[in-house]
Amino acid sequence: MVKGFIFFRDGKIPFVIENYRMELFTDDSLLDDFCKEYNFKENYILHGQCFDIGIRGRKATFLVENSMGSTCYLRCYIINMFDKDEEYDSIGLQSPSLDEVFRYEYEYIDMVRAGINLAVEPKIVYKVPFGMNDQKYELEFRIGHDNRLGLLEDLDRKGELILPLHTNEIQECYDITNVLHRLAMFMTSNAEVPFKRITLYRQGLKAGWFYCSLISEDIVGGHGGFFHEFDVMKYIPKILNNIALDSGNKITQSIPLGHLGDFNSMYTPQRFVEQVMAFEFLFDKLDRKNAQNPKFPLKKELECMFNEFPQLLSRTKIPAEMISDQIKEIRRTIAHGYAYYYDFKNDSNTKCLMIFLDKLIKCMSLKWIGFSNNDISNYILF
Repeated sequence: MVKGFIFFRDGKIPFVIENYRMELFTDDSLLDDFCKEYNFKENYILHGQCFDIGIRGRKATFLVENSMGSTCYLRCYIINMFDKDEEYDSIGLQSPSLDEVFRYEYEYIDMVRAGINLAVEPKIVYKVPFGMNDQKYELEFRIGHDNRLGLLEDLDRKGELILPLHTNEIQECYDITNVLHRLAMFMTSNAEVPFKRITLYRQGLKAGWFYCSLISEDIVGGHGGFFHEFDVMKYIPKILNNIALDSGNKITQSIPLGHLGDFNSMYTPQRFVEQVMAFEFLFDKLDRKNAQNPKFPLKKELECMFNEFPQLLSRTKIPAEMISDQIKEIRRTIAHGYAYYYDFKNDSNTKCLMIFLDKLIKCMSLKWIGFSNNDISNYILF
């Protein structure tokens, strides 16, 4: 729980934050004025102080998604190192999932074997340029520690993604975080890939911390083995540049990721419908003529794409036509209410179809990004 004050007009309103829900409370009429001004307002910024460590306040900035009365639902917030305005020049994100994608363990071992002392200063392993919101960025993946910081250094940190900031705005930090979270989702085919910590820097020194619902210190990786021979610079630049085309909630140019689930939602009818939606979106990108043809139904679309990537069904004797028909029938059954499913956990056939759909969507996504069929067949998917 985070406590503090927000600045409003010439006064201060106390608050508590829990699960990114800010509750304002005071007997002062100032709260009534706040509610009148901000009730049902969306996407606005508040400034204040946090008292999360001791009695000394620290400057804080809050990005409010929406508010109702005295309750503000936060998209994210920043707490400065000290109680003063800070100028940030870069943001550092620690992600166990992206550590694995960027091959942290393998790169670390290779550097140590080469005699590089990673306890002296961080080493840049990869640089990935990309564009977002009409700005140019260069992502750096670093490993190692800076001995000049002493006990101020994050000694439990593994890899860290460092990006320059073009503004001092909290929205830019949120957009970067959102895009890199989507990168982790795509690479691991999992929706549950939070960051461990997000730090704001000024000239290499910590100046503040960024908080949002995409952060969890309890997260651990689990996909490292899949990236043992992964060619980072062959795939990541194109994938990241595509994902960064849309940093908001609506996408029109980048690959869809809403169909990805976690352990609990992996085999639910809701995710199945999301898979079909993602497939339809990508099919429209790859074959707009047939996608707009009313005589080219879902079954034919599926069959067309399964035939485009024959390696998907190379280990099964079931033809693409039959698999496509089964997917179409399940979608029709759900959409028209012929049957209601809580989940498909005990239905091995439907689970298998959903796995095929996941792989098909991944192939179509890579195709839309610009990879050749040969590059796709060599991707870690297989």
